[in-house]
Amino acid sequence: MGWICGLLLAALLALAWWVAHRRSLAHWKHLETVLDDLSAGRIPESFGLWKGGAPIARRLEKLAGEQQRLHQQISREESNLQTVLASMEEGLMVVDAQHVLRRVNPSFLKLFELKNDPRGQTVLRTLRETQIEEMVSAALKTGEPQTRDISMNGNKQQRHVAVHAVPMRDDEGQPGVVAIFRDMSRLKALEDVRREFVANVSHELRTPLSVFHGYVENLLDQPTMPRKEQAEVFHILRKHSLRLNALLEDLLNLARLETRHEKLAPEPLALAAFVGNVVDDWKGRAEAKKVTLTLEAAPELPPLEADPRRLEQVVTNLLENAIKYTEEGGQIRITAVAIGEEIELRVADTGIGIPPADLPHIFERFYRADKSRTREHGGTGLGLSIVKHIVQIHGGSVKAESTYGKGTVISLRLPLKPAVAD
Repeated sequence: MGWICGLLLAALLALAWWVAHRRSLAHWKHLETVLDDLSAGRIPESFGLWKGGAPIARRLEKLAGEQQRLHQQISREESNLQTVLASMEEGLMVVDAQHVLRRVNPSFLKLFELKNDPRGQTVLRTLRETQIEEMVSAALKTGEPQTRDISMNGNKQQRHVAVHAVPMRDDEGQPGVVAIFRDMSRLKALEDVRREFVANVSHELRTPLSVFHGYVENLLDQPTMPRKEQAEVFHILRKHSLRLNALLEDLLNLARLETRHEKLAPEPLALAAFVGNVVDDWKGRAEAKKVTLTLEAAPELPPLEADPRRLEQVVTNLLENAIKYTEEGGQIRITAVAIGEEIELRVADTGIGIPPADLPHIFERFYRADKSRTREHGGTGLGLSIVKHIVQIHGGSVKAESTYGKGTVISLRLPLKPAVAD
C-alpha cells in the first residue's frame, strides 16, 4: 500500500513540475515576443508577465515609452530636415566614401535636370562632371574643404555653378562629403551685362570727347585761325556736344526707368489726338526727307490711361528711328486700334529693315544692327531700350517684326488701365 502512495506522490510531483515548466516556457516566450517587438520599434500588445515579473514588466513598459518618444523625436527631426532641405535655393548632395549619393534635395535635382532619384548611384555616373568628381576625391583624401566655380552645359544653356564640398563623418563614423551647389548663372549674366554696359558707355563717350580734345587743342595751337575755319570747328563741336548731351540724357532716362525711381503719372488720353500731335511735330523732318508720314487712328478709341510725358517719349523714339532708317520716297504708317482691354499701336516703315540675326536683340541697350550707320545718324543705341522699359512699366508689351531690305514694324500693346509697377 505504501508503495502505491509513493507512486501517486511521484506522479503528482511530476505533473506539477510539467505544469510549472509549461507555464515558465509560456512566460519566457511572451517575454521573448515583448523584446522582439521592442527591438523592432513596435509597441507590444501586452506587458503582463508572470506574477513575480511585475517589476520587469514596468521597466519594459517604461523602456517602450522612451523608445516611442525617441522615435517621434527622430521623425520630427527628419521632417524638419526635409523641410529645410526642400526650402534651400542651393542644391545639396551627401555622398559616402565610395562616391555614392546618399541624400539630395529638390534644388539639386532641378539644377542638374534630374528626373529620377539618383541616390544609390555614383557622382560621376549621375552628374557626368569630372570636376565635381575630383572635388569629392580631394575632400575625402585631404580632409579639407574644396571650393570651385565650374561651367556646365545644360540642355538649354550654359550654367555657372559655385561648388563647396566639405568632408564629414556619418553616425557610424564613416567618411563622406557634403557638397553645396549655388547657381551663379544669373549673377554671371548680370555681371556680363554690367561689363558690356560700361564698355559701351566708355566707347560712346570716347568719340565726342576725343573730338572735343582734338579741336580744342587745335584752337589753342592756332589762336589766329581764320574766322571761317573757327566757325567750322565750332559747328563740329556743337554737333558732338548735342550727341553727348543726348547720350547722357538717354542714360539718365534708362537708369530711372530700370530702378523705378521715377513714378508714372497716368491720366486718361485721347490716343488719336495725342499721337496726332506728336506726328505733326515730325512731319517737317519727314517731308524734308521726302518720306510720307500717315496716321490711322479712329477718334472713338477708348481713353488710354498712361503717363503722357513717357508715352510721348515712346512715340518720338519710334518715329525718329523710322524716319532715320527710311530711304527717300519711303512711307511710315502709324495705326492705333482697340483690341479687347488693350490698345495696339503700330509704327510700320518701308526702310532698310533689320537682319534676322539682329532682330531679337534690338531692344537691348546700345545694340545696333548697323553701328556705323547709326553713328552717322547720331543715334545713341538706347532709344528702343527706353521704349521697352516705358511700355513694360505701363503693364504692356512690345515686339518687332522686320523683313531685311523691306521695312520694320514695331508693335506696342498697352492696357487701357495699366497696373503700374511700384
